[in-house]
Amino acid sequence: MAALQPDDFRGRLGQEGVSPLWDVLDALVTPRPAPRTTPAAWRYDTLRPLLVEAGDLITAREAERRVLILQNPAIPGQHRTTDTLYTGLQLVLPGELAPAHRHTQSALRLVLESEGAWTAVDGERVEMSNFDLVLTPNWRWHEHGNDGTTPAIWLDGLDIPIVSAFAGGFAEHLGNNPPPSVVQAGDSRARYGSALKPVVGTTADRAASGYPLFHYPYVQWRQALEDTAAASDADPHFGCVMEFANPLDGASVMGTISAFVQLLRAGTVTRPCRQSASAVYVGIEGHAVLRVDGKRFEIGPRDVVAVPSWGEVAIEAGASDAVLFNYSDRVCMEKLGLWREQRG
Repeated sequence: MAALQPDDFRGRLGQEGVSPLWDVLDALVTPRPAPRTTPAAWRYDTLRPLLVEAGDLITAREAERRVLILQNPAIPGQHRTTDTLYTGLQLVLPGELAPAHRHTQSALRLVLESEGAWTAVDGERVEMSNFDLVLTPNWRWHEHGNDGTTPAIWLDGLDIPIVSAFAGGFAEHLGNNPPPSVVQAGDSRARYGSALKPVVGTTADRAASGYPLFHYPYVQWRQALEDTAAASDADPHFGCVMEFANPLDGASVMGTISAFVQLLRAGTVTRPCRQSASAVYVGIEGHAVLRVDGKRFEIGPRDVVAVPSWGEVAIEAGASDAVLFNYSDRVCMEKLGLWREQRG
């Protein structure tokens, strides 16, 4: 009997559409996360002129969404900022309207510049101010406009890679669909944003989904963060960190994305921490240095830093207090039993 030739054997396996696990087991079942993406940073002062230039080249209606994607340099062309999170910067010029659509991808908008911009979700309009958090959850009609006189820019954070992994993408343009009924501005906040909620089954309960509150104004969350920090000892790993919450159940703001803000007093140096969730950080106030797996990234207002899964993070606040926003896939990790944390 002729000796078995490995190449011949592998060739016959390939013809049958199978392959040997023993060749790839170590790569598939790793002792710790092995993300494809790497730590990376984007400076707002560098990207803003490019975004404004895009406004001269294509309209919001032509583009549907005029956005520059923050692509991780380790996987160019993959349209993702971490393995599981998408980030973009969107521009809406004065007088423009980004038309209504909906999709199964969940999205958040962190407002970077706005004097007169707005978003409408299922017919309810909210005015967008700097550093407000605005949500457009899964399958909710949403459109954007700018009634002001200056460009409006915000950061888009979506779970596009997660939805793609499940091949769960659906989308619709308003087209011939009936437009959402106009809802009085402030209605969702009145019903769900004041530590109250309508009794289920009564006429006041109009929640269209499990995520009825979609506007978290900066003036409110910033004061809550400051008051909490003043009344609490600083955590050695995070300073004072708070999570944006769904008012119905206190859970994360959306089913696949968690969102946080943290305050670090001037001169604070946090202890290192690893988390299995990947995250995207955005500077709000002050300046800080993020050290991610030994790489040093400076972050100021509106700058962005990507942290892959299991990246070791330590933060150094500058000469003044630093406020950072971040969104992550933590809630998704927790639901799937994949959440881990290692504090140094």
